[in-house]
Amino acid sequence: MQRSAAEGTEPWVRLITPDAWRTQPWANGAGITHEVARWGDGDAFDARLSVAELVARSPFSRFEGYDRWLAPAGSVTLVLPDGPRHLTLGDALTFAGELDVVGEPGAQTWDLNVMVRRGVAWSANLVTKSDARIAAAGVTALFAMGDGVEVEIAGRRVDLPTRGALLASATTAFALAADASPDALVAWVHFDLRG
Repeated sequence: MQRSAAEGTEPWVRLITPDAWRTQPWANGAGITHEVARWGDGDAFDARLSVAELVARSPFSRFEGYDRWLAPAGSVTLVLPDGPRHLTLGDALTFAGELDVVGEPGAQTWDLNVMVRRGVAWSANLVTKSDARIAAAGVTALFAMGDGVEVEIAGRRVDLPTRGALLASATTAFALAADASPDALVAWVHFDLRG
């Protein structure tokens, strides 16, 4: 994904389903990642959204100069230099990409990963109910962690399937609403890539 902002004031919208993911081995060869979207070229990207398959205890790849945000779909313990953190569906953790981290899944699962070059303004959080926001200029990504979600953006409604991502990019703020089912869990991520 190379585009960082839409031309004009209406948001540019793209729906990405799992069949469009780009699958690749981890940088350290210890696992598999499905890249959902990437902003910037090659290894010097500005931001990346991906899904990692966690099948066994594995060290994470190091990403010098990046911040990471991880939200698991199941039970996983992240062993960080300052101690373990147990996470499950509905939890998320931010950590520096250069840290030595080991993932220990309780059973085979997957997680959503956000990686952002340090210095890029960004935010990420999980929403467990219907939500409406004014999205700031830049790129907003919604990712359905649980059940599908119906999204309203720029006067149109888009069905976001489970593990689907909706990317919306604009040069000005825009209205965005997610109508979630009771079992839905949505990751809302924003990057300001205009600089």
